[in-house]
Formats: sequence, structure tokens, C-alpha cells
Amino acid sequence: MDGQSYKLATNCSKGVKMGVTALTNMARFCEDGKAKDVILDYAHKHEELAKEIDTAIRAQGMQPKEAGKIASWFAVKGIEFKFAGEHDTSEVVRSAVSGADKAIAALERDARTYSLAKSEIAEFVRRTIELERKFKNDVVEACGKD
Repeated sequence: MDGQSYKLATNCSKGVKMGVTALTNMARFCEDGKAKDVILDYAHKHEELAKEIDTAIRAQGMQPKEAGKIASWFAVKGIEFKFAGEHDTSEVVRSAVSGADKAIAALERDARTYSLAKSEIAEFVRRTIELERKFKNDVVEACGKD
């Protein structure tokens, strides 16, 4: 695997893993209901995608990377701090949508930066962006049904 492909694949994988961490923790602050179910469902979808990307990286004789421990810690503690007081599920959903927007922006930036990456790696980025967009739509819709 060439350098640009590896960098793009590992960045995508780490980001998806951070998504799993963030979504799982955000779900704890949702009231039971459709929005919480959607958040947990997408945490699982992110986890499956991360495994698929890591498998592709290993198939090329390279090692995938984990999300940074400090970044993961800050993500968890930031969510805990943000929702420590009174809040409702709609606030959690707004935060989740904001996180998805940031993930999409980062993925699009990485795709431009590593534009020479192999097409199969660029496809993971495209699928991740598609997953984030679908999540945003589904969680907003679910919040309205709670």
C-alpha cells in the first residue's frame, strides 16, 4: 500500500472508531426512544465499517491504527461534561449531527490531501461520508418521532 493510500485509510479508520466512541457515549444521555436506537444502530454500523477498513489495511501488509487515547478520552469527557446537567434528547441529537458534519469535513479534506490514494481506499472514504449523511438524516427524523 502506497503512502497516500495508507494515510487516508488509517485516518478514515481512526475517525470511524472515534465515531463509535462518541455515538456510544452520546446514547447514554438520550432518553429511551427512537433517537437512542438510531444512535446505537449507527455506532454498530461505524464499528463494522472500521473493521472492514482495518481488514483492507492488513491485507496490504500494513497495520491499522487506533484512535488516539487522549483524543478518545477528551471525546468521552467532553460528552460527559456537555450533558452533565439538564438536557433532552434533542440536544444530544444536535451534538451528534454537529459531530457528523465535522467528520464529513475532515474526510473531504483528507480525500483532497491524499488525492493519489488508490480507488478502493477512496471508496471507504466515500462510504463513510455516505454513512455520516444518512446518520444525520435518520437521527433527526427519529428525534422528531420521540
